[in-house]
Amino acid sequence: KMMRTAMWMGAVFMVLLVLVDAEGREVNMGGKILKEGMELDTEQEGALPDTSDPANMKMMKCGICQAAVMEMAYGINRQVNEVGRKLREVEVLEILDSICAKNMDKYGLVLDSNGQPTAKWSNDDRSLRAKGGWVTRMALDTCSDVYNEHEDYLVEMAPKSCTDNVEKGTRTCSTRDLVIEVCSKGFKWCGIEPEPDVQVKPEL
Repeated sequence: KMMRTAMWMGAVFMVLLVLVDAEGREVNMGGKILKEGMELDTEQEGALPDTSDPANMKMMKCGICQAAVMEMAYGINRQVNEVGRKLREVEVLEILDSICAKNMDKYGLVLDSNGQPTAKWSNDDRSLRAKGGWVTRMALDTCSDVYNEHEDYLVEMAPKSCTDNVEKGTRTCSTRDLVIEVCSKGFKWCGIEPEPDVQVKPEL
């Protein structure tokens, strides 16, 4: 896993920050005409969160940690739905490993109404967000940290984050306890009641 982390870092180190929107539309935000593929201008680059500020770094780490944990829980339970049985440990490990490699590079920093990057994360292709460079590197590295430091806990507890109501034929999932254990108690990036600094659009 450590080797994979190094490969991720090398793959994204030279990527410039870009605006990403899967629909390729133009959006007017604060007088700026923005569209997918544009590099951030000087003003936007200056508005990026100051990662040398411990408070900013903690807030960003909290948000992307929540995203990684939720992605892992959703991935596991999505696979349970597909196969219709409890997953073997090796299957859970494969899902956790694939989340960091395939899901986290979709995350970027949400833009505010003036088109400036914020410290909040999103993977929603319907919204413009800044990603690439150190932003994507932070998402990948944080996911790797979550997996490496809390693998045993996630293997045991993530599959239990959903409960089935047989009578109604529904499944309810909650990642709150997972986020608190990993992001709040483990890494201490979030408070005990973590703020929703991330917008996660699960892949169904």
